[in-house]
Amino acid sequence: MKLSHKLIMVSAAALMSVSPLVSTTQNVNAATASSKKTTAKKTSTKKATTKKSVSTKKSTSKKAASSKKTTSKKTTSNTIKLIHNAYVYDKNGKRLKTYMGSAKYTTIAKGVTVNSNGTKTIDGVLYYSLGGGAYIKAANVDGKAATTITLKKNAYIYNGEGKTKKKLVKKGKTVKTTEARYIGTKLYYKIGDDQFVKAANVGKVKGTELDPVNEPDGAATVEVPDTEDVNSTKVTTKRVVSLYDIKGQKYADRTFDAGVSQQVSELRYIATSANSTPQLFFKLASGRGYLKYDDVTMDGKILNPVNTPEQAKADVTVATTADKAKLTQSINEAASVKASELYKLSSSSAKAAYDKAITEGAIVNNNASATIGQVNEAEGAIVAAKAKLNGAKIAVANFNSLTPDEVTAIVKAAANANNVPESAIQFSNNNTTLSIVTNGYTQPLNINDYAVQNSAINR
Repeated sequence: MKLSHKLIMVSAAALMSVSPLVSTTQNVNAATASSKKTTAKKTSTKKATTKKSVSTKKSTSKKAASSKKTTSKKTTSNTIKLIHNAYVYDKNGKRLKTYMGSAKYTTIAKGVTVNSNGTKTIDGVLYYSLGGGAYIKAANVDGKAATTITLKKNAYIYNGEGKTKKKLVKKGKTVKTTEARYIGTKLYYKIGDDQFVKAANVGKVKGTELDPVNEPDGAATVEVPDTEDVNSTKVTTKRVVSLYDIKGQKYADRTFDAGVSQQVSELRYIATSANSTPQLFFKLASGRGYLKYDDVTMDGKILNPVNTPEQAKADVTVATTADKAKLTQSINEAASVKASELYKLSSSSAKAAYDKAITEGAIVNNNASATIGQVNEAEGAIVAAKAKLNGAKIAVANFNSLTPDEVTAIVKAAANANNVPESAIQFSNNNTTLSIVTNGYTQPLNINDYAVQNSAINR
């Protein structure tokens, strides 16, 4: 069906900018609005420890030591402009029948500028992600010239875990790339669906500048605990060392340079087989893997092993259905958790961490050869992620007289719950009416879904 050029329906989950509201509407995020035309640009929030970028010149990097602990993670977004009316699709490339609660939001009009958090190839077609499981075809997007890379060496193709089947892209070959990403400590370019080549093998980069969409493991992402926090523990590598998984196997191309500090959360015995001698490993607080006890020095709170060598040997046994019972239960309750106020009103990062734990847990649960150790680790990750869900209604003194702080808190809660930018959440009528406002279209929201009056709490 041909789309009408008169369509002005837009995706509330993706707009970076909104039209000016009538005089009775109050934009609580006015400081972030701009009267200028929005052009394609990228904003990101990074840890203070490093800055790395990829340009049309040879890739370079700079590292700087962090002087304090930081828990923020890099998030990257791009503004993109539509040159055609665009349907909104799901993760399988199927058109959505409703989006943001309405059929009218399933089409985005030509000329609209939207916010994308990355790209995805579905059945060989490139899409831009709008977040919340929504996608638009890249063919409908204008803006930035495609980026191409030319290989200066023969390059293996890797997957997102840094593993390769040793298929090659030959020296001198020019291919399109959609993303620069760190896998472990090394920078890669994405050339296809779950296909990457090392940046070190790339010579010429032509087209739009690509900043890495994530932070590398290692020095650039060190979370140094506050020296006043007696309950924190950090380790520092003695030499160039490898990162290991729960089975005691090295991750491909995931290493740390000498002198790198990382915060750790536990000390654990890991055995590679039932007949091997278990060794002690520190688990990274980030959950990314384990470092050998003998490869690091430790500072801070002394950690005692959370298991015994005998338990470590038992953990290499293939898990039975009974061994997976708790993990299965945690996965099965995900639907009810996601429908809860606790989840819906949580921060985006907390929800993403829970979703990731569930996804990875399901992979382990469905793996017939998964070990008891893998099952227990997956279950522990879900429990930990669920415990960090921080959603709760905002307590206010009086709905008819909201304070600026209460308004800001409600806006943040509504944005989290609806997966939209805070700039799309608007108060009007003296802060008594709440809506998602997108380019003139308004979706009413119920304030009671995001806030509760103190008198109601004390009843």
